[in-house]
This record gives sequence, C-alpha cells and structure tokens, in this order.
Amino acid sequence: MENEIKDEIPEKSFTDKIKLIFKKYFVTGLIVIIPLWLTYFVLRVLFNLISDFTSPYLIPILSYFMSDKVWVYGLAKLISFFTSIAIVCALGFLTNKVLGRSVLAYFEKLIAKLPLLGTIYSAAKQFIHFIFGNDSKKSFKKVIFIPYPYKGVYSVAFLTGEQIVNGERYICALMPTTPNPTTGFLFLFKEEDIVHTNHTIDEAFKMVMSVGVLSMDEKQICGNKIEEIKNEL
Repeated sequence: MENEIKDEIPEKSFTDKIKLIFKKYFVTGLIVIIPLWLTYFVLRVLFNLISDFTSPYLIPILSYFMSDKVWVYGLAKLISFFTSIAIVCALGFLTNKVLGRSVLAYFEKLIAKLPLLGTIYSAAKQFIHFIFGNDSKKSFKKVIFIPYPYKGVYSVAFLTGEQIVNGERYICALMPTTPNPTTGFLFLFKEEDIVHTNHTIDEAFKMVMSVGVLSMDEKQICGNKIEEIKNEL
C-alpha cells in the first residue's frame, strides 16, 4: 500500500529542484542584503548631509598640500563630517550656558522681525522641537492610513494633530516619503476618511524605509520567510 502511494506522488524533476534551491538561496540572500543596503543608504545620506557643511572650505586647503583630487575630496568629506559634529556639539554646549541662551534669544528676536526669514525660522524651529522634543503633545500621536493619492489606495502617515477649517474638524497627517522618511507631505483629512491602526512608530518607519518589505518585526519576517522556503523544499 505504501509503495502504491509513493508511486502516485510524482517526484520533483531536476529542473524543479534547481529552481527551488535557487529560490531558497536567492530570497535568503535578499533578506540579508536589503536591511544592510537600507542602513547603508541612510548612513550615506546622513554622512553627505553633515559633511557638506564644512567640506567646501576644506577642499581648497587640502588641494594646496595634495595633488590627487580623489584623495582631497574623500579626506575633505571625512574631516568635514567629524568637524561638523564637533561644531554642532560645541554650539549645543554653549547654548546650554546662560550667556549662550541670551545670545540665542537675541538672535531669534532679530530673525523674527524679518518678513520672510522669521516665518521660515519659526516653522523650522517648531519642526525640530516636534521631532526631537520630549513633549508628548508635540510628537507623532499614532500611525494611520490615509487615502492617497486617491480613494481606494492608502498610504502610511502619522497623525500629528487637528485643524479646524470652515468650522469643520480635520485630522493633520504627515505622510513620509520612501525610502527617505526625512521628507514628506502634510495633508488634512476628515476623521471618516482615515484608517486608524495599532502599529507603532518604529514599525511604520521600518515599513517606509524598506518600501513595504518589512511590515512587522524584522526578525519575525526573516524567520518566517526562511521557514516557508525550507518547507517548499
């Protein structure tokens, strides 16, 4: 009886086995390399952003002592990265002192009086406090899904607050761009148009930065996917 059952089950051909093995190792490789690539991408963006502060001033100085432009550019970026971090830390240290606070307050009052720059500076300062501040009232409240770019299609967004428009209550939603969530768009939606979720902020950022590849805990996804491939073999 057992032999008859075995005869009825067709054995996988050599080509099918090769396809399954390829799928196993290829997908496993993707699971390993995609988080590494995303991490590298974010670090590269941050490195270039920070190093661009002082590198234009270092390149002429290094060019005077070095003839190789490749080494000059690379060394200028590296030195500028650590120099910019040191400058920011020094500025933060001075600002925390009494004299630094007084100078900063005077500087802010001076900028606030300027027609256009005052508005830009005030909005930028509020945004920075919103991102890095400890006040829970000014942080991301929860993760929501918004109907964008049209109804029936949803995008990940953060509920940031409320706004009254023509006497009606609207939900303020910040939709981050992918895979770089440092930029985004602000939308106003009615309460009935959005979908509330139980996702955490960290889970939403993972999903945005991984362009939807990671929608839950990364280790759980990797483990489940590998087990599925093994079961297929």
